[in-house]
Amino acid sequence: MGATPCGQPDLVDMVPPDGAADVPPNAKLAAHYAASADYLGEAVVLVLPDGEEQTLPATFDATEVRLSIAPPTPLAPGGPYVVRWPSLRGLNATAPGKGGQATFSVVATPDSTAPTFDGVVAASWDLDRSTNDCTNSIEERFSFDLELGIAGDDGGRDDLTLLLFQTSGPAANDAAVQVLARALPPAGESARVELPTGDAVGRICFAGLVRDTTDKVSSSADRQACVETTAPPFFRGCELGPTGRSGPVGSMLGLLAIVWAARRRRDRSRP
Repeated sequence: MGATPCGQPDLVDMVPPDGAADVPPNAKLAAHYAASADYLGEAVVLVLPDGEEQTLPATFDATEVRLSIAPPTPLAPGGPYVVRWPSLRGLNATAPGKGGQATFSVVATPDSTAPTFDGVVAASWDLDRSTNDCTNSIEERFSFDLELGIAGDDGGRDDLTLLLFQTSGPAANDAAVQVLARALPPAGESARVELPTGDAVGRICFAGLVRDTTDKVSSSADRQACVETTAPPFFRGCELGPTGRSGPVGSMLGLLAIVWAARRRRDRSRP
C-alpha cells in the first residue's frame, strides 16, 4: 500500500457507529471527518430495510467537521438500515479522502431525555515533536489525555457524541473554545486533545458535554479538569525522585545536586 496523501480528509467516525442495534426512531445520523475536509454537496444515501435508497439533504458543520442528515420521517423499528457517507475533498488535498458506511437497527422507543455525563474528571499532558508530512517541518504540540466520567442516554451510549472545550489557557480568552467533536470513546478509554504550544502553556482546563442523536446535551459543562504545563525547552536528564516528567523545579534541583557533589569531590581531593 502507498502512503496516505498529504492532507487527505478521511472519515474519522460515525454516529451511530457501524453495527449499532439501539438507534432511536427520531435520530439524526452524523459522521466526522479529518480537519481538512470540505463539503461540496456530495450525496449522503440512506438505504431502508426494503432496499429503497434515499438521497437526503445534508448539513455540514465546519467547526466540528461534521456531516449530518435528518430523515424526513421517524425511522421504522427494525433493520437493517445502511447510511453511506461520501468521500470528501480536502482544503489542501487534490484527491478525496475515504468515506464509509454504517449498518444499524432501530428500536421502537424514541429518545426523549437528555444524556447524562460525569464530565472530564482528570487530565495529563506531554509534549510531542513530530515532522509535518505536508510541510516537512518539525512541529511541537502539547497532547492532553482526558479521563472521562460515566455517560449514558436512553437512546444508547454508543450513539453519543463527545464535545470537549478548553476553558482556561491562552486560547480561551475568558471564553470556552471547542477543541474536539468526536464519537464518544468506549467506556474506560480517555480522549486526546492536541494543541499548539502557544495555546497551551500555563494553567490549562478542559470541560466536556455529550450530545445524543436528537441534539440534546448533558448538563456537565461546569465540571472541569486542569493541568499546569511548562513551556519548552525543559530539562529531562537531571531529575530527582521517580522517573517521569520533570518540571523546571525538579530539573534545577537535580542540577544543583550534581554541582554540589562535584564540589565535595574537589574539596576532598585537596591536601
